[in-house]
Amino acid sequence: MASRVLRNCFFNSLCNVSSRQLYVISDEATKTIPDLVSHYEIICSPPSPCDHIQLNPKGVFTNSELRLSDIEVIGFDYDYTLAPYSRALEETIFNMIMERLIETKNYPKELSKLEYNPNFLARGTHYDINEGVFMKVDAYHRIQHETVHQCFRRMDESQIQELYPGKRLFFRRNGVSRRFRQIVDIFELPQLYAWCAVLDCLQTSGYNTHPIIVFEDVNKVTHDLHVQGALHVHITENIENYLVPNPSLGDMLEMLRKQNKQLFVLTNSPFNFIDIGMTRIIGNDWKDYFDVIMCLSRKPKFFESKYRVFRRLSEDNVPSFDAVTQLRKGEIYCEGNIRHLLLFTGWNTNKILYFGDQMYADLAEPVLNLGWHTGAIIRELDEEITLLNSARYQELLFQVNELDFLIREMQKFLPDSTALSFTDQWCAHRKQVRGELRSLHSSQFGSVFRTHLNTTLFYRRLSRFAEIYTSDLTNLTGYHPSHYRFSPIRQNLPHELNSSSLLPAR
Repeated sequence: MASRVLRNCFFNSLCNVSSRQLYVISDEATKTIPDLVSHYEIICSPPSPCDHIQLNPKGVFTNSELRLSDIEVIGFDYDYTLAPYSRALEETIFNMIMERLIETKNYPKELSKLEYNPNFLARGTHYDINEGVFMKVDAYHRIQHETVHQCFRRMDESQIQELYPGKRLFFRRNGVSRRFRQIVDIFELPQLYAWCAVLDCLQTSGYNTHPIIVFEDVNKVTHDLHVQGALHVHITENIENYLVPNPSLGDMLEMLRKQNKQLFVLTNSPFNFIDIGMTRIIGNDWKDYFDVIMCLSRKPKFFESKYRVFRRLSEDNVPSFDAVTQLRKGEIYCEGNIRHLLLFTGWNTNKILYFGDQMYADLAEPVLNLGWHTGAIIRELDEEITLLNSARYQELLFQVNELDFLIREMQKFLPDSTALSFTDQWCAHRKQVRGELRSLHSSQFGSVFRTHLNTTLFYRRLSRFAEIYTSDLTNLTGYHPSHYRFSPIRQNLPHELNSSSLLPAR
């Protein structure tokens, strides 16, 4: 009986089903301390062979219901949305930052020996520019103490408590903080790793510096790489190192057009840059897929401004002085604002779906203030779901869920000394299992999307700003563009009954 119950608990724990409810409903007699101890022994025994649940890494996941039949217009950002750069670009940016710091800021030449580690930082990580500290924060702004690092060194409990009493981050009402910031853009990963590596190198070598000084210098040279065009020039001259041809993207865009969807590009990048990239990805005729192409848009200001007018680009990439009063297919436009976009196209704002990878620049304003539908491209999903599908991860997840249940049940017998002893033992075991689960994701910061019990602040923002999310745009090919309805899985609130407990007995 117990074995069957545990197996049911295991599978359902991956589907937001409470193991406590299944266990109690299936075996009402399990109420004594010996019964709970026996349950614990079964948890600790080697798992029997079984088929593991497999999630689809190429799936599209839903935060809020979205009917594609309601969508008439679909838009796309360029960088990391239409153009999924390889991880080699991050290393290139890191190396260019090192060169600029040495050449323009007189930093020591030994920085040229530093190497980029793509596995240290992750999107969603928060950082403290005053202290050079990185940390993971949950949806309630609680710092996950086992993830706190000062540069590359993990901090102990006393150090964390001294810097962050209460172990929470406090933001202004709009979520902005001068001191605490969050990595939300993939382009920020090499920039913030550069700050971490340079600060660590200088401090280790005995230089007298401050985290804010290094942060501002790294921020300045990175800004110049983007704005002055050096990064764009390097990418276009070495495009084969960063983008691969992807006919599937063209197939997906063609599928949308055949269902009478109007398509547009809205990006902050310059046109000559996206032209080379899109030609590499889907060919010279890439512009034919889109009804409107807009570049240098300066999102999120594009969504807020009412007076920055559109300008048409000539064939030699020079903005025309002619006033723009309509947006034509085949023309390229720069700058502009949301009011003119809607006025010149006649698009219904409630029937627009826009995809981007940056939650604040791409998605926040459209969904909160314009009524657009939004989709996020989150490349980290591929690795995340591959891990979730592994047998070891699912076994550990089963263990930690069952330990949670046992600890709750055993505390009903407190202050009994035996119950107290087992509770302490099981809490220690749970801590060990939680640590192993986190390390399967990343030994420093764990999963991008969740902490042990709650979602991360990154995922909380994702669930607010994106109705659907997926790892790659081409994943949409598996969903009919005029009939599919994306529906979220109903989440049980802590006070609600699990739906499985409402099924009639068979």
